[in-house]
Amino acid sequence: MCVICVSDKGVKQPEKELMRLMWHKNPHGAGYMFARSNYVYIRKGFMNFNEFYAAVQSEQFTEDDVVVYHFRIATQAGITPEMTHPFALTDDLNKTKVLKTRVNVGICHNGIIHLTSDHNSKYSDTALYITKYLSKMINKPGDLKSKVLQDEIYSMIWGKMAILDYAGNLTLIGPFVMDKSGLLYSNEHFFSYKYRAS
Repeated sequence: MCVICVSDKGVKQPEKELMRLMWHKNPHGAGYMFARSNYVYIRKGFMNFNEFYAAVQSEQFTEDDVVVYHFRIATQAGITPEMTHPFALTDDLNKTKVLKTRVNVGICHNGIIHLTSDHNSKYSDTALYITKYLSKMINKPGDLKSKVLQDEIYSMIWGKMAILDYAGNLTLIGPFVMDKSGLLYSNEHFFSYKYRAS
C-alpha cells in the first residue's frame, strides 16, 4: 500500500529518517508537489532514495510551504518513474507521465481504484481515473471545496487522495491520520514504534 504524507502550512517537513522509513515500506518510487507563485510544482519519478532526498532538500521548504509527498507500491502498470505520483489534473494520459512540471492542480492517491483497474494497462489505475473521470469533475479550483463533490470522489475510489491547487488549497479525500508534529498520513502501515501517532 502506498503512503501519502502531507506537511500543511505551519507544519515542519518530515525528517530524513521518517522519509527513509516511508520509502523503505513503499520502495517503488516517490515524488512530491508544492504550491508556489500560483502554480503546483510536481517533481516525481525518483527511484533512488538519495536522489529523492537531495531534490527535496534543494527546494528549501519551510513551514510556510504546503508539501505533499507520495511513496509508491506498484499495483498496476509496473514499477516505472512515469507512474509515480503526483499526477497533474489532466484528460491527457501522456501528461500523466511527465516527471517535472507545473500545473494548476496536482493529485496523489493511496489505494486501488477498482473502477479503473486494468492489469494489462501501461497506465496506473490513478492515471486512468484522473484522465477519464476526475478531469471532468473538477472544472475550477473552487469545485474542490464542495463536500458533495468530495463525497462523490470518495464513493468512486474508496481510497485516499490529496489534491493541491495553485493557491495552496489542500483537499483531502478519505480519512488521514495526524501525528504529534502535525504531519498527516494516508495510512499508518509504515510506522515504527518511534513514529507512531499519538
